Amino acid sequence: MKSSTIKQSPCTQRGADRCSLLFEVATDLFLRYGYEKVSLDQIVEHAGGSKATIYKYFGSKKGLFIAICQERCNKFTHQIELACQRNSVDIRQNLSELLFDLYSIFADDKSTAFGRLILLVAQNDQDLAQQLYSFGPKRAHQLLAELLQQAHECNQLYCTRPLDSAIYFLGFFHDIHWRTMVGLPFSERDMNIKDHINYIVDRFIEGHQNPEKMQ
Repeated sequence: MKSSTIKQSPCTQRGADRCSLLFEVATDLFLRYGYEKVSLDQIVEHAGGSKATIYKYFGSKKGLFIAICQERCNKFTHQIELACQRNSVDIRQNLSELLFDLYSIFADDKSTAFGRLILLVAQNDQDLAQQLYSFGPKRAHQLLAELLQQAHECNQLYCTRPLDSAIYFLGFFHDIHWRTMVGLPFSERDMNIKDHINYIVDRFIEGHQNPEKMQ
């Protein structure tokens, strides 16, 4: 399936700034009124410029929405990429810092509101849902699997199924995700997030020790 993200990347700083402003304005309007009720005319009215710019870079309102989603997903996956680049021999510290950085993004008010919007928009559009999953959760799992594979090869962890372990590790966000999606307040455990992260990472590492060395 072809991606419906940016059709043509801006080649000047002015163009990049214009796209950034479109993202910001469109995001605020989508969150305030809902995706279906916002028109390109409204976006242009608030952001300035013309609809021709949107058509040039994104093709349509849906293309603009997908590009915004991808940018927000990239903030999440970028933290995993940074963790992969750290030359740290302390896998525990690396995983703990990664979870805390991801949590800071995930628990942001605007991120949670946008997450609810994505569910509403994608539930009746299978192609859109597949695209969002591909550069969101699927990409995050793949990147984390690469980190765990590196740790396995360096004998920091015993991880023979890195993709499955990556999915398991990011399951840390399951309860938080549901609370934010339905508007429930964070639990007392989430208020002590650093302690909770340390517990999760400790259990994860304990479960990824070489069984031969444990005998």
